[in-house]
Amino acid sequence: MSYRLTMSQREILEALVRLYEKHRRLIKSKEIAEVTGRDEGTVRNIILSLKSLGLVESKTGPSGGYMPTLKAYEVLRGTITQIPVKLKKDNKELDITVVGIELLDIFNPEGGRALLRVYGDLGEISIGDMVTIGPAPYTRIVIEGTVLHIDKASGQIAVAIKRIISIPRTPVVQIMSKGLFTLDANMTVIEALKELLSKGYHGAPVREGTKLIGMFTYRDGIKALIAGKPNAPVKEFASKPLITVGEDEDILKAMEIMQKRGVGRLVVVDATGEPVGMITRTDILRYIAGLQ
Repeated sequence: MSYRLTMSQREILEALVRLYEKHRRLIKSKEIAEVTGRDEGTVRNIILSLKSLGLVESKTGPSGGYMPTLKAYEVLRGTITQIPVKLKKDNKELDITVVGIELLDIFNPEGGRALLRVYGDLGEISIGDMVTIGPAPYTRIVIEGTVLHIDKASGQIAVAIKRIISIPRTPVVQIMSKGLFTLDANMTVIEALKELLSKGYHGAPVREGTKLIGMFTYRDGIKALIAGKPNAPVKEFASKPLITVGEDEDILKAMEIMQKRGVGRLVVVDATGEPVGMITRTDILRYIAGLQ
């Protein structure tokens, strides 16, 4: 039987599988609703459709809930994305687009494999390279692995999976650093570097009067020192404009902004545009790692 799940069905089924593998018990619809950000009634309706396909089993009563069937795992081992995502090596996007991911031998104790359908410049990778795929839209899955085989004729890459990560649906405000340490725009570069060092920060927003005008990091400081300008004002070397993210945005959105703009930290603003904190790439990675 061929299963053509909608994006909503796949999202709910994947959430159920993750929760079941984590807790090894029947999962409540409320739990699925919480991790997917959906209404519980909607979740129950979608699960009912998955149950009719033989992908979910259920038990009623106070101790009841849902669990995935073996068929569910078989379905999820198939193609998990048809939406293009860039292949990355050393955290840098390559000119290689992944248009399909098929998971193979995922339950093999020696590790599974991923078969990638791709197009682009396959000369950018070699066998043995460590690569990253994702996060894939909707599934929010990130796959890390080593290149096993490259078939340029068919546009396929085989990868030995080292780790699969699912990006949780978490608002930025939940993991950001609250409060905001800033640097005065007119302080010297060397003074700013000393301030960052004393606080244990790698970067901070630059304030001119009541406005934040940019971000100053160790990297910016090194550029100033190489240019022979240790006493130049910080604002001369700060990265502009200031890049922000809303406090209610999903952390996946924050990751996308960082990736697109080539930065490792964002100022978090509230609904009125007022800065309320900071979120860094490290904050997000530590949070995700703590959930694995």
